[in-house]
Amino acid sequence: MIRPGVRRFFGLPLRTVDQVHTDADAELDAFLAERIEHLVRCGMTPDAARSEALRRLGAPMDDARIALRESASRREGRKRLHDVIREFVDDVRFAWRQCAKAPAFTTIAVLTLALSIGANTAIFSVVHRLLLAPLPFPNGNRIVMPMQEYRSVDWELAQAWQARTQTVTDIAGASEDLYSVRPDGTVDTLPSALITSNFLPMLGVRPAVGRGFMRAEELPDGQAVVAMISHSLWQRAYSARADILGQTVPLGGRLLTIVGVTPAGLSIPLARTPAPDVWVPGQMERAGAGGSGSLDRGPAIFAMLRPGVSAEAASMELQSVAASLPDSVQRQARVRVMRAQDFLTPRERRAVHVLFAAVGALLLIACANLANLLLARGWARQREFAIRGALGAGRARIGRQVLTESVSLALVGGLLGVGVAWLALRLIIALRPPTLDTLADVHLEPTVLLWTLGISVTTGILFGCVPALLAGAQSTGDVLRRETLGGSTGITARRVRSTLIVVEIAASLVLLVGSGLLVRSFAALQRMPLGFQPRGLVHATVLLGVPKYRDRKVEFRDAIIDRLRTLPGVTDVAIGVMPGKAYSVMGGLETEADSAGHSASVPLLGTVFISPNYFHVARIAVVDGRLPDPATMTADGKGRALAFSPEVLVNRELARRLWPNRSALGERVRVPPDRSSGGRVDPWSTVVGIVDDTRMPEVRGDLAAMQVYSLVPAKLGDMPILVRTAVSGDITAPMIKRAIASVHPALYVRPMLSGDTYLRDGLAPTRFAMTLITSFGVLALVLSAVGLYGVIAYSVSQRTREIGVRVALGAEPSAVIRLVVGGGLRLAGAGVVIGVALAVAATRLVESMLYGVSPRDPVAFGAVALLVAAVAIVASFVPARRALRIDPAETLRAD
Repeated sequence: MIRPGVRRFFGLPLRTVDQVHTDADAELDAFLAERIEHLVRCGMTPDAARSEALRRLGAPMDDARIALRESASRREGRKRLHDVIREFVDDVRFAWRQCAKAPAFTTIAVLTLALSIGANTAIFSVVHRLLLAPLPFPNGNRIVMPMQEYRSVDWELAQAWQARTQTVTDIAGASEDLYSVRPDGTVDTLPSALITSNFLPMLGVRPAVGRGFMRAEELPDGQAVVAMISHSLWQRAYSARADILGQTVPLGGRLLTIVGVTPAGLSIPLARTPAPDVWVPGQMERAGAGGSGSLDRGPAIFAMLRPGVSAEAASMELQSVAASLPDSVQRQARVRVMRAQDFLTPRERRAVHVLFAAVGALLLIACANLANLLLARGWARQREFAIRGALGAGRARIGRQVLTESVSLALVGGLLGVGVAWLALRLIIALRPPTLDTLADVHLEPTVLLWTLGISVTTGILFGCVPALLAGAQSTGDVLRRETLGGSTGITARRVRSTLIVVEIAASLVLLVGSGLLVRSFAALQRMPLGFQPRGLVHATVLLGVPKYRDRKVEFRDAIIDRLRTLPGVTDVAIGVMPGKAYSVMGGLETEADSAGHSASVPLLGTVFISPNYFHVARIAVVDGRLPDPATMTADGKGRALAFSPEVLVNRELARRLWPNRSALGERVRVPPDRSSGGRVDPWSTVVGIVDDTRMPEVRGDLAAMQVYSLVPAKLGDMPILVRTAVSGDITAPMIKRAIASVHPALYVRPMLSGDTYLRDGLAPTRFAMTLITSFGVLALVLSAVGLYGVIAYSVSQRTREIGVRVALGAEPSAVIRLVVGGGLRLAGAGVVIGVALAVAATRLVESMLYGVSPRDPVAFGAVALLVAAVAIVASFVPARRALRIDPAETLRAD
């Protein structure tokens, strides 16, 4: 029997628990035997000596045996941990020495990993921000927004929810204000917000200085006497004075007493307007009615879910409460409790998923490439592995050493990948479309860095696993015999390396096909018939926030149009939004029943409120019928916000949808009574004209496809102005702003939008996805080309003797080139075939992002296949030229 410690001294395999216990029992028995023998020599009988030895043991034999076994197990565990740590440190040191001996290999491996892991980390930051991360507040995953058909709810309904629901614990409101009006009628453009007193406590936010608001300070709009200021305003306007509390801040011509300073960077969640500088307490019933609440829209309502309650369960309860309320509340619209991630459209969500899948494919290609490099390096080191095996290293020990090297490389690559990810995020922020404006402040968060660490370790295991297994599987005798006979690597290694190259090429082709489809889709979007002429258009939204002037909206509107028409370069002015956009009409639209009693309806459509010359200004063709007559507007029609005028126009798509077999002219439509706000019955409106469809690259769905054009009502909250100019919109915009301000100082103009910018922003999402996926595809193709070059070059070096013999026997240079390039093309061909099959299935992911091109477009598939083949020829031709320089005489002498 081997004594304890001998097995560890000679590095023999670790002992099992039974072996440890057997050794402990043997040690105890040997101790008792020696003690009994000593006592017998001292004159005691054997029985007396045994009894005395057991007495001196201090415990019963069974208890002593158990105690010794437990002690031996603990000691063995400590020694095993020590051995593992020592061996790991030795492996890491040896791995670094091996990497230092091959600087070219190490540089290529680290750069490849840095690029792939960096790209993966950057896209995961985007995924984390858009799809995973909650709002950046304590319990941010429980803060939600109840919405009705993607619109904010009435405060009356919110109060009913607060009193009658069990799924939410608190409901608060906030109304963001772009401007306020001083008593003299001039505009104060200091951004502010009207909030309920429980708004900041619900977010879990404490003021940086001072206190928040109390319930008693929630006064009707325009009567607040206290305020909190932003951290930014405190620093730039008050020099961060410590005695800020009790000072005053001007807002809307009033001086409000400062009671607190908000934390740095605080803004209303999910708002796309500037962070408020002044926070005022108020009652949400009057938010948006003027004064400081001047957006002419309802407040944003936020709710806190109870722990463990899902958004779906809360939606069902809030819907049931809304349905039980009187008709005075908008109770018919579907209620949905929305998290921050739910505000992404399905197309935006699909684009993020596609980008994440693309970087995953890129990482797979990098792993295959590095596995090839490690395999080549491992086969070059097979003599080293054979000698280590002959000296007693087990196969698992050798495989673990190779795996340690790969994980060490991956960790270094991941560390550099953090820098690459930072640069990539800057690029993503610069390229982001307006619809993904929340990415403006995306950064590398701790969660993302943990992802980087995990993906680095996983990557190292992935690309190091196959080389580690093959390195440990080599027989010492086989290796030495191959070296003695001058043989080359085995067939298994060649097959593994060839398989990895095929995988790389197939994955690269999938990425390139996706990017090719997006490129063709982007080109098709640029050629898409818009139905209007964006060049020369400028859109301005004018707001009026003084209650005493609201009855003069029509007067101000006419004055604005007259003033703008006198500007240099302006050819015409109309009321209306940019073509392709529209107001959402809750409840949809229904048609009057025909003689057979049949009617039709649509659940959602867009409404454009216009002046009669809108189509001339926008250059939208009226394909049938006539323009509506302004004289038909009744007093009832003028007094209703969002009510259709007596005469309306519809676009071709809506006409086809509602009246597929007859003309739409003369038909009558209205909002269904059971879906109207407050349950009212709207009068019928007559269709007097049909206009051409207007399209925008990124405005799709029923809201853009089906539209009704109605004369603008007097109580429409905003004043949408559309200006046609003969000069650049950038030149005209400042003149338009000054002209509107000259009409009345209480008018506020939101940032204007030119037609060129509108079109560019519409193309931005497709351009964003196209640029990133194309970049990944090009990088993947480069990695595949490098991998193919490495395989062919290594194959040439291994077949030096064969090529030398062929040349000595009279082989032509063209035959040698065909031999080498043909091997590369066979691998590329297999990769293309597999890649095309995978691409056919994978392109379904990008189908919703395409326009004017099939997901199985033969042009894209054919062009990418030819590109991959051309790259494969180039990557194989360089080793082929090297093969031509082989001297057959030297090759034969070497043998």
